Amino acid sequence: MTLVLKFLKRQRAVARCGAIILLACSASLCAEEDATEVFNFKVSLDNREVGWHRFVVQTDGDQLTVSSKAKMDFTVLLVKKVSYRHEATETWLGDCLQAFESETERNTKRVFMSGSMKDGDFYVNRNEEEVLVSDCVRTFAYWRPAWLDDEFLLNVETGKYTPVSLEVTEDRLTSMTKRVVGLPKTEIHLGYDKSGNWQTLESDLKIAGTLRYQRINESVGETDAKL
Repeated sequence: MTLVLKFLKRQRAVARCGAIILLACSASLCAEEDATEVFNFKVSLDNREVGWHRFVVQTDGDQLTVSSKAKMDFTVLLVKKVSYRHEATETWLGDCLQAFESETERNTKRVFMSGSMKDGDFYVNRNEEEVLVSDCVRTFAYWRPAWLDDEFLLNVETGKYTPVSLEVTEDRLTSMTKRVVGLPKTEIHLGYDKSGNWQTLESDLKIAGTLRYQRINESVGETDAKL
C-alpha cells in the first residue's frame, strides 16, 4: 500500500511539472505572437546629424500596427532651410495593409494622406479622390524585410504606388544582410543584423546629399509634440 501511495504521489508531481512546463511554453508563444518592437534611428545628411525617426511595431496575433514619427532640420545648398515633420500609422492583417493615415509637414506646407480596404480592394485617398491600388498592398516596411519582396510598394507619405526591385546579399565579414530596394530614380540601401533586425538605411537625395539612418539604443521622439 505504501509503495502504491508513493507511486501515485510521484505521478501527480510529474503531472504538475508537465502542466507548469505547458503553461510556460504557452506564455512564451503568446509573447512571440503579441509583441512590441521599437526602432529608434539617428538620422544624418552627408554625415551631419539632422534629426531622428522612430518606429513602434505592435503585433497582436495576425494583426499588426505600426506608428512612426520623424523630425529633421537641415539646409539645402547652404541656403534653403528645411523643417521636416512626419507621422504615420499603418494597420495590417497578415502581410496585407488594411489602412493607413499620414501627416507630413515641410516648412509651412502640410500634406494629409490616407487609405483603406473596401470590398476586398485597397483605395488611397489622394487629392480628395479615392484611387484603387490593389487587393493586397504593402508599404516600404523596412521593419519586415520579407514584405519588401514585391513588384510595387506604397509610399504612405505621398500615396504613390511605386514599382520596385529587390536585391539581397550577405556580408560574411560583418554577418550583415544587405537589401537594396530599387526605385525608378534612386536606391534605398538597408542593413540587417544576423538576427534579421533592421539596423541601417542609406539613400542619395536630390541636391540634399546622402541620407543615413543608424539604429540607436536610446529612445527618441517620445516627448516631442505632435504635428
